[in-house]
Formats: sequence, C-alpha cells, structure tokens
Amino acid sequence: MSDKLGRRRFIGAAAGAIALGTAGGIALGQQRWFADPDDRADQVAKPVTADQRASADAQAVLKWFRQLPNRKSRRVVSGQQLDDISAASFDEFVEKLAARTRKYPAMVGVTVQDAWTRSDTRFLVDHWKRGGLISIDIHPTNPWNPAGGANSAWVQNAKSAKPDLRALLATSDPSTQRTTWRGQLERLGDLVEDLGSAGAVVLLRPLHESNGSWFWWGQDMASRKTSARDLYRDIFYYVTETRRLHNVLFVYSPGASWDGPAMEYYPGSDFVDMVCPSRYDDDMLMLGERGGESANDDYKDILTAGKPVAFGECGPSSKLDGSWDARTIIDRIRSTYPQMTYFNVWHGWQDHIMELARLRHTEELMNDPWVITRETVDWRPKVPPTTGTTPPPTVPPRPSTGHSAVQPHVTR
Repeated sequence: MSDKLGRRRFIGAAAGAIALGTAGGIALGQQRWFADPDDRADQVAKPVTADQRASADAQAVLKWFRQLPNRKSRRVVSGQQLDDISAASFDEFVEKLAARTRKYPAMVGVTVQDAWTRSDTRFLVDHWKRGGLISIDIHPTNPWNPAGGANSAWVQNAKSAKPDLRALLATSDPSTQRTTWRGQLERLGDLVEDLGSAGAVVLLRPLHESNGSWFWWGQDMASRKTSARDLYRDIFYYVTETRRLHNVLFVYSPGASWDGPAMEYYPGSDFVDMVCPSRYDDDMLMLGERGGESANDDYKDILTAGKPVAFGECGPSSKLDGSWDARTIIDRIRSTYPQMTYFNVWHGWQDHIMELARLRHTEELMNDPWVITRETVDWRPKVPPTTGTTPPPTVPPRPSTGHSAVQPHVTR
C-alpha cells in the first residue's frame, strides 16, 4: 500500500514539474517522467476504490453509486437500519416493511456490538443474494471503560476529556485498552470475512460521527481535537492488509457539525470511497440551510471530497411518535440534495418511532420513481450471451490465517 501511495504522489509531483518545465521553455518531448507505456496503462486501469485490491464486485458497486445522480429515475437507494444483527430484528424492521409496502429496502444497515456471534449472518447473506446491499458500523465498547459494555460508547459528559486514540493503534505499545480494542476489531473482521466468503460487498462506516463529542472516539471539546483520523486509517489497514479482506467500501460518516466541521477529521481520499453523514431533522435539512443556525454548510462541505455522498443515518428529530411523513426524505433529496445516493433510516428505540415500517406515507416513499428498492437494484453487470464456454467462478477474498499486524505510519 505504501509503495502505491508513494507512486501516486510522485506522479502528481511529476505533473506539476512538467507544467513548470513547459512554462520555462523546456519541450515536453525532452521530459521523461514515465518509464514506459505500461506505467501509463497501469494508472488508467487502477481501481476506483480506496482499497487498491478491492474485489471486482466492490469496484462495480462503487461505480454504480457514482453514476446514480446522473439518472432520471431509480437514483436513490432506500435503506433501513436494524437494532440487532439477528433474524428477529430483520423480521421486525424489514419484513414488516415489505408486508406493508410490498417493497424491500435495497440496503440493510447493522451495528457490530459485543453480543454478535458468527452464526448471526445468514439473513444478511440471504438479503445480499436477493439483490440487497449491506451497510455496517461499529458501536464499540469504550476500551477505557470495558465494564460499561456497548452503552459505554456514549460519554456521560461530552465536555470531559477524551482519551488519546493513538494508544489503540497497531504501532502502539501493548496495553489493556489496546487489547480490548483489537479484540473488537477482530469481531468486525470476522463479520466482514463471513460476508465476503458469501460474495457480499460491505459498506463499512468506521468511527461514525467523530466530529461530534458524544462518543468516546469523538472530538475533545477542550482541545477541539481527536485522533479518529489515525484510528480510521488503522482500521483500513487492519481490514485490507492484516485480514486481507477486499470486499469493503470505506465510508466516512460525520455527524451534523454541532461540535466540529463535517470534514474536520476526514481520513483522506486514499482511505475513503463515500462520504455519508448522519442527519436527524423533521425537515431533513442539513446544518447550514437555516439562517443563523450554523456557520457550517454540511452539504457543501461533504461535496468537496468529490466522492459519492448519502445519508448514512437519517430520521426525524422531534416527531418520534410515528407521525413523521416518510416522503420528506425523498422530497428533500430531490429539491435540495440531488447528489445524495442513499438514505438509511434509523431504527426506533423504546417509545421513539423512527423506522419506515411505522411511519406515515411510507408506501409513497418506497414507490417514488427516484427510489431504488431491493427489487430494482441493478449494479450487477449484465451477463453476456453464452458462447459454449463456462466462465471461471467468482472466488471470494481469501482471509489471512495469521492476522499478523500491519504497522502503518501515523500521519496527520
């Protein structure tokens, strides 16, 4: 990975030098920046994904997302988050939605927590094989408070000092906190590996909402800093190099910029495939749209990355009794945020109703001409007519056996 990144930076520097040389009167024909035509061909044919060894399906899915805003219809992927990685949760949030609307959401989102086991993935594989997409985030136990379990992901006092996340990196000294964290990464890798073995591509949202102060990996409000960028990159290397899993699209997923700008902790284009913020608002307006509400313009800021964008999480802010109009999502995308390529509606909790199956006008949302449901997902390449020969089977990514740690440099 480091060799390829260095080569990419060299090519950029070479291009700049060519421009300066031309201005100084040096003929382009006298300059030799590339060794041979094969080098140029390699640059043209390089993967579009952050992972340079991403599977063909992962590359195809990303290309599909990049093209969606150019369509006249079927251009926004519908999604529903589950509250647990279990078949029962799928029944509660997806099957009930399908029974009501006769449409399945194209994307299902799940959160990796401590209670997950490797036997819980069959329903996700089935969703994938029926045409669906899968989004994963991690809701990790605070390594500095492991007794708190999954609930310790939230901090009790957002203004209290945050830990130094660099203590968790593969390059850091051994510690109890680092061991706890690496065990959670192992669990994430197991899920990605299981799904990859079944041929599934995963949209992975590591360390979501890191620009906010409410998670242990989020921004420290006193220093206005967090090393979430370094930890995100460490996760990238763990998945792609240590575990050698190449069925992943990496999603940077900031929160609304109440505490820090949306792109404050962007890991860099070499580590990101999509930018998919969270937004909870009755009108589905992002920060910066209402006068005087924020100095930031979240939508404009996320577009600067030049990546496909989407609502990684969304839902109402105050209408939590089931009265929220689900059509608000696609109406707002159509009128204000036309570059958005998917929406992932969060699950409700306790007496808070947020899921699509229990909102008003969900039928109209799922049948909107802009909305893609599982029945209309069409990223898969069309199979050419058979010519009498059998094409080789698709081989899923082969996981490593030793899980030896890759030690990336920490850069900011």
